[in-house]
Amino acid sequence: MPRPKLHSDEYIIETAQGVLMRLGPSDFTLSQVANAVGISRAALIQRFTDKTTLHHKVMEQMTQEVRSYFAMVPATPGLEPLWAMLKDLIGGMGTGEDTAGYLLLYWGDTQDPRLRALALERNELVRLAIAERLPPTPHDPEMASGLVQAVIQGSCMQWLIAPKGPLATFMTTQTRQVLAILYPDHAFD
Repeated sequence: MPRPKLHSDEYIIETAQGVLMRLGPSDFTLSQVANAVGISRAALIQRFTDKTTLHHKVMEQMTQEVRSYFAMVPATPGLEPLWAMLKDLIGGMGTGEDTAGYLLLYWGDTQDPRLRALALERNELVRLAIAERLPPTPHDPEMASGLVQAVIQGSCMQWLIAPKGPLATFMTTQTRQVLAILYPDHAFD
């Protein structure tokens, strides 16, 4: 008779995400995750097979969180609903602790086709959410959404190299600036 599981798969994946974010994909080990969870490495292997499988599960969970977020946020068109959604989305980035781990995750996304597909899906979910809220004029929503998304991602990279205040504050300021240029008749407060 198998022993009862003390920790859910969800808890293990959440803990593994923290280890992965802190150490990056190359330094992330099953032993470190097992220690963080409080189970043996063997028990972790029994449930997730290997490091690659656990890494994929973490990224699948992160992608599911993005899907769930956009499924619950009303898709109301307009600059006010867009700005509210963007502030909320960017606010989730927090102050920037452990954000450098995202750079390492992006590297992993470029190396593994399965991870790349998940990263592409997350990026497309964000871009589509922006596009569906943008007005049809004066800019093509498809083009403008790509530009806004590029500023969001680029501002994160800028902050990682030269941090200025909390990450979410910096990213919100940069995003506000591009929106003000694209839609000068609207106040983004």
